[in-house]
Amino acid sequence: MNFKIRLFGLLTICIGLSCGTLGGIGPTLYFPTSKIKLEQAFSRLYVEHPEYNVPENWKKYDTWSERGYDFLEGRIFYFKTPPEEMYYVSFIGDSADLADPNQIGIAIRAIYTNEKSKWLLGDELSNREKDRITNRFNKNIISKLEGYTKSKASEEF
Repeated sequence: MNFKIRLFGLLTICIGLSCGTLGGIGPTLYFPTSKIKLEQAFSRLYVEHPEYNVPENWKKYDTWSERGYDFLEGRIFYFKTPPEEMYYVSFIGDSADLADPNQIGIAIRAIYTNEKSKWLLGDELSNREKDRITNRFNKNIISKLEGYTKSKASEEF
């Protein structure tokens, strides 16, 4: 009986916190550079373009650590211009992929909008919305990362 209660509690926690794979929104983007160099590009982007930093009043929605997704090493990009939203982006791959000095992948894993008041995964979005999100991310974020890394990202679906 005690085991059943513990199992039920664990399942309830996982369902409530959306345990499992996140999937992605749009393609995985691969940079022909190391993870360290891409991390440096992220840092530079946040300094040179502070508008993409999460504002204080939106930080309460950054619950990824609490939800058990620390291992993804995610970054959040905030967009103030309508539609106001945040993108949760993470590195893609296992430890060998992340250590590859010649290539590193990132992908949008979820978006947060005030309109829905929750994080949305790819399967909760229309193809039109996915295209809009991907285009916005490419135009505003990927283009800058490409400049900082002096490389061109390639897409893989």
